[in-house]
Amino acid sequence: MSDVKSEKFIDHLKLKWRSQKCPMCGTGNWNVSDKVFELREFHDGNLVIGSGPIVPIVPVTCDNCGNTVLVNAIVSGAVDRETKNG
Repeated sequence: MSDVKSEKFIDHLKLKWRSQKCPMCGTGNWNVSDKVFELREFHDGNLVIGSGPIVPIVPVTCDNCGNTVLVNAIVSGAVDRETKNG
C-alpha cells in the first residue's frame, strides 16, 4: 500500500502540529505527500531484503525552503498496522 489515508493523516497533523512553523525558515506553508515511503536500515548501499524492520513514513515538505519532516505513517494513522499471521 502506498497511498495515504489523507483525512486521518491531516487530522493527526492538526492535532499534533498546531500550525507548526518550519524550523529552518520560519514559514508555515507545508506540502503533505499523498504517498507512503519506506525507511530501511543502511547496508553500505546494498539492498538487503528481509534484514530488519521497515518504517513507513510520510514526507511533509516546507514549500519555502524544502525542509522535509518525516512522519511515521502508522502512528499518524496514514496506514493501518498490518498483523502477519505466522
